[in-house]
Amino acid sequence: MVMDSDLEAEEALEPSSLDDNTHAEMLALYRESTRTILYAKTRQWRTLGAACIAHVAIVSVGYLTLIPPAAHQTLVILSFLVSAMAVSILIIYQIWQHTEMLKLRKITAFLSGHFETVRHIKSRIEANIHRYILLCVMIISILLTNVIAYIAYLPKLPTDG
Repeated sequence: MVMDSDLEAEEALEPSSLDDNTHAEMLALYRESTRTILYAKTRQWRTLGAACIAHVAIVSVGYLTLIPPAAHQTLVILSFLVSAMAVSILIIYQIWQHTEMLKLRKITAFLSGHFETVRHIKSRIEANIHRYILLCVMIISILLTNVIAYIAYLPKLPTDG
């Protein structure tokens, strides 16, 4: 049984007014943007993994090799630099994804009402909340591995006095 509101919604949906070539271009741009977003998301997770592995490597170098105490300070500074660079890269990828999402919204406006209806099943606010929660989790993970690396180095750092 179809509800009256469903029928009204179906009648309100309009087909795309684009000619075939322009429609194909819009779909190509849409696909490109979705691939770019997926690429940026993948790169974010790989950046997180690389930063965590770098922290493990930095701590391992300090514990598995005989290096002077002053070198441990250098490794701690390197750990902080790795974290700063990784967080910066994560933010850049997030901005890139946001730009691609804006492009998708513009492209969606040119396509049919049906396309727009399906595209808006997940609300923009919900998508943003999910995206920024994941970004925060990634940043916190990097900072936590940096703190763990620092704590691991505390006994090895030279003390003044």
